[in-house]
Amino acid sequence: MRLSNTMKNDTLDMSITKFSIFFMAMLLFIGCNERSKPVVKVDSNLSKPIQCMALDSTGIEKEFSNRLNQLYNFTSNCPLKLSINYKKNIVCNSPYNPNMKNVSKFPKSFLNIELREGFDIKYSYYVDLYSNVDEEDIEEGFLRLKKDLLQDSSSY
Repeated sequence: MRLSNTMKNDTLDMSITKFSIFFMAMLLFIGCNERSKPVVKVDSNLSKPIQCMALDSTGIEKEFSNRLNQLYNFTSNCPLKLSINYKKNIVCNSPYNPNMKNVSKFPKSFLNIELREGFDIKYSYYVDLYSNVDEEDIEEGFLRLKKDLLQDSSSY
């Protein structure tokens, strides 16, 4: 009788150990996600699908503007201007909230894609990134813009 109780306890201990290892691995996997969810804002007065866009390439690296030109045929006389803003190698030197800086991951860069008509923002895509902005990030943001604005919303 005593031997069977010992075996049951060993089996239970083994199950708890296996579950603990699985649970810790899942936490590690979930916690190591390098992607933030983008914040997307669309002006409700913007009629979709949009007909054209002009690229404002001021301050954009040449490789980024080349990639955007491969993804879309921009027209210079369009009233809707697409601008790309980003910052790389962000470092937080603030003495405030030291616990948050040490415990949580701090973004290394951000990407902001805006579509404007004059001074009015018609579309905005913003994401914090844990690595420096690259062509893939620009492409991902622009493809999201295309999905949101270039497809006919009545087909959904």
